[in-house]
Amino acid sequence: MPSPEETPAPDPSSFPLLVGAQVEAYALVVRRQTCDELATMLRDGGQSLAASLVGQDRDFTEISRSLAAIPAAPKAEHGAFCRPFDCRCGCDRAQNCLDCHRCVCWRAQCCAQVAADGARARARKAALRRLLDAVDLAMLTELRETVADAEEDALRDTIARRVRLLAPADGCPYTEAVFSAGDFGRLGMGHADYSTRDVRLYIDGHRDPVKAVDLDDAVLSAALGTLAELLRADVGADLSVDLTD
Repeated sequence: MPSPEETPAPDPSSFPLLVGAQVEAYALVVRRQTCDELATMLRDGGQSLAASLVGQDRDFTEISRSLAAIPAAPKAEHGAFCRPFDCRCGCDRAQNCLDCHRCVCWRAQCCAQVAADGARARARKAALRRLLDAVDLAMLTELRETVADAEEDALRDTIARRVRLLAPADGCPYTEAVFSAGDFGRLGMGHADYSTRDVRLYIDGHRDPVKAVDLDDAVLSAALGTLAELLRADVGADLSVDLTD
């Protein structure tokens, strides 16, 4: 093996001239080649576990970089002539939607933005599909489980925020809300729905609910329905949601 002094220096002209985003793209190609060569060496040396770890690290890095490049949903914008109506949370009412009359933090979806939101969702799904087509089954399973956990956390956070907005402002520092699951027209669907009626509100240090309230809200119902489908809720089961920040 030649010593470092004997190793010829690389010819700068042999490297491509890269500008801007090309640098990162070229670095990814070099990293993939390096990981592939290292994994091959390890596998040839009988270290199959180490070779698999190198391959998984390569795939995870590429997925992380690719996901970062997928466009995120932009913040909702509002028309110049939106009318103030149905805002219960102290927002600037100039932001209310002209079509569905709801302010930005209360409406789940503005009817004037359905088409634009759908187009953005389809573009994101297409980008994700192109990315995931190259992923093996084991990593797809891990991604699905991780996404399910993240989705549950996000839905619980949404439900907690909605309950804090909807709960009676009687000075009680509610710390927990409990929803009951029942069969509300979903016979044959394989799971129950969480009800927004008789929601039990608790405060810290009390075993019994302080109050039971009905929370009629479209966003809350949608989040509860999605969570019930995700958890495959059984009839009679309770859903406990932490209301503390």
